[in-house]
Amino acid sequence: MIYKIRQTYTDHVTGETWTRIIKQTWKTRRGAEKAARTMYSWVTMPDGKTPTNDSSAEVIGGAA
Repeated sequence: MIYKIRQTYTDHVTGETWTRIIKQTWKTRRGAEKAARTMYSWVTMPDGKTPTNDSSAEVIGGAA
């Protein structure tokens, strides 16, 4: 099975939200989960308290 990542981005200042599926694919779920954690998930808090934007990622199973 081939795995993909669905990324959801939220800008708390403007209220903008979008979702995309990353074009790159992974052969293993473990590899996709590692990429989701390290490259596509973050929170930006310039003052250390209030998030201004964040991104979350989840692994989805693609076509076989």
